[in-house]
Amino acid sequence: MEDKQGKVQVGGSVGGSVNAGDVAGSSSSHVGGNVSFAINELPSSSEADKPGIKELLTQLEAAIKADPNLSEIDRNDALDQVKDLAEAAQNPNDGGMKEKAAKAGRMLGRIISGIPTATQLVESCSKLLPLITKAFGF
Repeated sequence: MEDKQGKVQVGGSVGGSVNAGDVAGSSSSHVGGNVSFAINELPSSSEADKPGIKELLTQLEAAIKADPNLSEIDRNDALDQVKDLAEAAQNPNDGGMKEKAAKAGRMLGRIISGIPTATQLVESCSKLLPLITKAFGF
């Protein structure tokens, strides 16, 4: 509807409520789904006794999701970094992808350094991150 000056007027109201738990839950499931999708795009290891990048990232994703010491924000940030590693692993020889992987590795290290050292995630990361970064030639 236009007023006397030719401006469009819009009226109405918006109602409803948002629970913090709903927002956090939908956010983490969305991030987790994107990570799993990105990892599943990678080929499985060709050696049965030696895990490849797909298997290593799957283990890292599981450790991040299972650690109760991570806040929801840190968990989502860590999962975003795993997703970046999975995307970079699709073309690991590309310079831009190597930089993306290096940045993700640094970010994961920073996130992990903020939690107590006696956690399964810290132990998992100390084993998995060197293997993952080795896949990119670091």
